[in-house]
Amino acid sequence: MTFNLDKAKRFVDSVDLAGTPRGILSQEAAAEVGEVFDKAKTQAQVVGSGLFSFSQGVTAEVREAISDSALLAQLVANKKVSAEEDPISWFKTYGEVLQNVGWTVQEGTWTDYTTTGVAAEVHEKILEVMTAALGPAPAALAIITAAMNALKGMKPDSSWLTIFSRESQKAKIARFQVGLVEKSTNDDVFVSLLACLIEARSVITQVLFFKFKTAEARFKANGNRVSVNRAALGDLGPMIRNKVRAYQADYMSKVLDI
Repeated sequence: MTFNLDKAKRFVDSVDLAGTPRGILSQEAAAEVGEVFDKAKTQAQVVGSGLFSFSQGVTAEVREAISDSALLAQLVANKKVSAEEDPISWFKTYGEVLQNVGWTVQEGTWTDYTTTGVAAEVHEKILEVMTAALGPAPAALAIITAAMNALKGMKPDSSWLTIFSRESQKAKIARFQVGLVEKSTNDDVFVSLLACLIEARSVITQVLFFKFKTAEARFKANGNRVSVNRAALGDLGPMIRNKVRAYQADYMSKVLDI
């Protein structure tokens, strides 16, 4: 399917984020100084309810455009759909926004992993599922593991945990994304994106450490390997950034070398 840049520009221009909460991050978290995006480094960042990792070789401009696009998807989905009442529709809206700005997101199948494997906590199950999805790619899995460990080890008042917990946990529902951004040999950009959904009988806290089996909760996931149109990233990047700039401090964590 041919990407229509003019249509994508009209879509971004039409997005109305009026009413989206701002000023909701504590001053301590908002004032954190992080690393800047660097092509030579493996890095990670929390964007809303998404944890994105970037492998070496992905340019700073692409990293920035990926994060901004993910933030746009987060904000639009938040405004249009209640994640607590209909998390599947929230994910669908999130994916539709990304499709409109050049991501080839396919509507995949949700798989219930509750009774498979031996993982007891959410972070263990994520790595278990990603291991199966990525196959023989130990370097990719190591990057995701490092990002997960960084998030787990953050202080409660850090921007990473503050944003991720606020955006992913909605009472008895937790929904979030784990993404790995890589560059292929021909300079194409790919994102291994895993959407995760936990449905529990009681209120979920500390989602990464949540023992879903003990709590008799359900763990579902939907994985995609997404290609991203490089022309879209270059041409739409500044336009998307202008659209989300006012919300970055509240929905994006600092960038961290991992």
